Formats: sequence, C-alpha cells, structure tokens
Amino acid sequence: MNKLLKKQVKDTAGSKWFDMPAPTVTPELKKDLQLLKLRNVIDPKRHYKKSDSKSKALPKYFQVGTVIESSTEFYSGRLTKKERKATLADELLSDQTLKDYRKRKVREIEEKNRPAGNDKWKKKKKARGKQPTTHARQPRY
Repeated sequence: MNKLLKKQVKDTAGSKWFDMPAPTVTPELKKDLQLLKLRNVIDPKRHYKKSDSKSKALPKYFQVGTVIESSTEFYSGRLTKKERKATLADELLSDQTLKDYRKRKVREIEEKNRPAGNDKWKKKKKARGKQPTTHARQPRY
C-alpha cells in the first residue's frame, strides 16, 4: 500500500519551495541550462558568483520564465521582436558583439598554439644530431 502511495505522490521540491515540480528536460532546455552554467565564459564584461560548475549534473528542480522589462526601459534595455529568439542559445548565437568576441578568442588561441617560424624544423635537426649510431665504423684496408 505504501508503494502505491509513493508512486501517486508527485515529485516536488517540498512545501518550503511551494511544491515546485520537477520539469521534463527537453534537449533545448538542457542546452539552455548548460549555457547558464557557462555564462561566465560567454561574456567577458560580466562577472558571476562562482558556482558548483564542477558537477556536470543538471538541477532537478527549476523553473523557466520570461523576463518582462518595465516601461521605463522601453528604448534602453528592451529586445526588439527581431532580436528576440526562441531559446537562449539562439539569442547568444545571433548577438553580433558576442560573435566578434568568440572570433577574436578563437584567433588568439590558434595563434598561441600555432608553431612560429622555423622552430619546428630546428627541433627536428637537434633531435637528429643526438641520435646514436647503430653500427660501428669498419676501418678501410
């Protein structure tokens, strides 16, 4: 009887959290949650409080909402209909300033990892000179 009652009770966060239900995680929602975890990497100008990003598990109880701006931010902080996208990932991919930042960072990393000049050839020459000979020279008669 207890097993049947446990199955019938909905999975919630508890009465202190107003019985927030555990939502079904769709692939789009999963990507948005991963973006929120990596938000400190996305925008270089903003600094966020350090979170438990080491754990790869997504939260079990959460809610998703829409931010509604006040009427005073009609011209300054509002997204236009053209800029508004369906998911957070789409909004970040369409933002031009973030595109420029990502391109610049990728270019910096590529330049850092690319071998410069003839260093790669110098290393091979030095390695060749240090190789021991495998056979002894025979005297000529």
